[in-house]
Amino acid sequence: MARKIKVSSSVLNVRTHPHSPERYAQLVSDLFKQKIAVKLHGDRFGMLSLVHKEANDRGFVSGIITTFVKVEFDGRWFDASEMQDATEAQVAKVQIPENLHPNAASFYFEFDTEKHRLYVQSYSEGKSLSARQAQTLFESLAAAPRIQAEYGKVHVTIVQSRAGLEALFALPVIKEVKITIYKPNPDIFADDFENQIEAHLAQTNSQRISLSYQADPGQSVNPTDEMRAVSEVALENGEVEVRGRDEKGAVTKSTEQMPAELHDKFDPDEMSEQNAFRRLIPRWIGLGG
Repeated sequence: MARKIKVSSSVLNVRTHPHSPERYAQLVSDLFKQKIAVKLHGDRFGMLSLVHKEANDRGFVSGIITTFVKVEFDGRWFDASEMQDATEAQVAKVQIPENLHPNAASFYFEFDTEKHRLYVQSYSEGKSLSARQAQTLFESLAAAPRIQAEYGKVHVTIVQSRAGLEALFALPVIKEVKITIYKPNPDIFADDFENQIEAHLAQTNSQRISLSYQADPGQSVNPTDEMRAVSEVALENGEVEVRGRDEKGAVTKSTEQMPAELHDKFDPDEMSEQNAFRRLIPRWIGLGG
C-alpha cells in the first residue's frame, strides 16, 4: 500500500441575478475563455486552465485551476555565486519564453450550477490554493467589463466555518456583532425572510444589508437563536464580525478569516487525486454546503 496523500477542499458561493443552472454554466465557460492570469499572492498567479464545455448529469461543471510563478523579465537579476547583480551579458543568456511559467500546480474544481457552489481543491502535491486566493481569482475574472456587461455584478463569497462562528460567539465578552449579508439568490432563505430581504434591497437599490448589535454599557451581547440563524446565512453570503474581549484583551475577529475546509487522505494506488477530491463533495452537501 502506498503512503496516503492529503486532499483538501474549500467552497465558494457564486451569485448572479437573474440566475439559472444554464446561466451559471455559461458564466464559468466565459470566464475561462478570457485566458487571463490573475495575481494571487506575491509573484504567484493563477488562471482557469481547463473548463469542460457542458455540465454532467448532476449539473456539475468540472475544471482545473493552475497556479504558477510569473517571472519579471525586466526586473533585476542576481548572481548568487558572485553575490552581486547579474551583468547584462549574463541576463542576455536567459532564454525562457514569456508564455512559460515555473513552479506550476494544478487544482481541480467542481461547480454545482444548481446550487451555485464552487468546490475547489485547496491542496495538491505540497502546494496550496487558499479559499481567499480562489475567491480572488474568480472575482478578478468576473470583474472584466465584458463579463459585467453580460452578467452584471457577480458576487463571490467564501463559505465560512460554523465552528469558527461558534468560537466568535463563545468570546467571554462581546461588545458588538456586525452581520453583513449580500444580495441573496431566491433559494437561500425561507420564504418570509427572502421576501423581506429581497424587497428591501431592491427598494433601496442596495446590494447588501448589515445588522449591528451593540452591547449596553457594562454588558455583553447575547447571541440569540435568531441572531445565530441570520449569522448562519452570512456564512455563505457575507460575513460576521465580532468585537469583544478574551483572556488576552480586546479582539476583533471575522468569519472571513475562518473558511470552512474539509480534509481527507487517499491511496494513489487505489484512487486518482481527482476522484479523491470529488469524494469530498458529498460530505460538503451533507454539511449543508
